[in-house]
Amino acid sequence: MKGAGSSKPQHAQAGFTLIEVMAAFGMFALLFGLMMQILSTSMGNTRRSGDYTQAVMWAQTHLDTLGLEEMIVPGAYQGRFDDRFSWEMDITEAQVADERGLDLLELPLALYQITLVVQWENDRQVVFETMKSVDINWEARERERVR
Repeated sequence: MKGAGSSKPQHAQAGFTLIEVMAAFGMFALLFGLMMQILSTSMGNTRRSGDYTQAVMWAQTHLDTLGLEEMIVPGAYQGRFDDRFSWEMDITEAQVADERGLDLLELPLALYQITLVVQWENDRQVVFETMKSVDINWEARERERVR
């Protein structure tokens, strides 16, 4: 039995109310959904970055080998790297203007402007533009080397 002089009120139970539990669960669900959205966006960006990296690698390989095995011929070309990546290339001969009075036509070089477009997933593409110089006597030297 308690004494009459006790001033502390007695509580039957201590804990969370149903409203507090529901509010905490709602905040958890909201934050969890937000985290899932951030992770999904991050994974999509990582995949897209990987695709662009692959396209750059294909383009660099194609441009590096251009003019090594056979002469560059102006024109429009297209092809596929694999089942996902395709390419279109436009080659035009460039004319160089020189203000110093040099006769650049006497040089044994041809200069080409090359535009390479790598495409994938029907709506993604990356465009590369470069200039490439080629020795115009290359074919004759190759024939003599093979003999």
